[in-house]
Amino acid sequence: MSRAAMRLALFDLDDTLLDGDITGFWNEWLIEQGWITDAAEYCRTWYSHMADYAEGTLDMEAHLQFLLAPLAGRSVQEVAEQVDAFLDSRIMPRLFPGGLAQVAWHRHQAHTTVIISASTAQLVVPLAKRLGCDAALATALEQEAGRYTGQARGTRTFREGKLQALHEWLGDTPLAETWGYSDSRNDLPLLEAVEKPHAIHPDPVLAGIARQRGWAMPSWR
Repeated sequence: MSRAAMRLALFDLDDTLLDGDITGFWNEWLIEQGWITDAAEYCRTWYSHMADYAEGTLDMEAHLQFLLAPLAGRSVQEVAEQVDAFLDSRIMPRLFPGGLAQVAWHRHQAHTTVIISASTAQLVVPLAKRLGCDAALATALEQEAGRYTGQARGTRTFREGKLQALHEWLGDTPLAETWGYSDSRNDLPLLEAVEKPHAIHPDPVLAGIARQRGWAMPSWR
């Protein structure tokens, strides 16, 4: 028996559904909790990495090693409790109303909704559950004996890695219709792979490509 074809909507998170970067807000939260001790140095490195991201030159392995260091040795449960409080306080109020409405529209149409983000899974997965999405694809964190090691594992969901993670998740599931939503030039491979790409508050490079190709550019602010 053949499998039913999936109608699939893929949403980037940072600066697409969310007004800002979830990892940046998480860094601020960890500084407030005392999990990051040298806040000034940490922030300098963070801003340097974000400049590289904007230019499309980010070294993702170095970035992940930097981001995950504050979690090394901490229990998965302890981190999950902090994430839950963090989402309530810092993230839910910053989600774009238009983005939430678009997720709800796809859900009402019985489309499969997936958040696919370069941010890490301990943040993205619980947020996707709150939004009623069917799945979240994000870089996973390595665990040993119920604690985070400070290392990432599996496919890095960044640039072409998003497509790889999507193919791994889909397996042999056929697709009937596909939508994609992102703000970033780094997601060009993903947007080129869907039938209905949308550039949401796009960076200058993506905006130029979207205008040239006639892609939709709605504002969700």
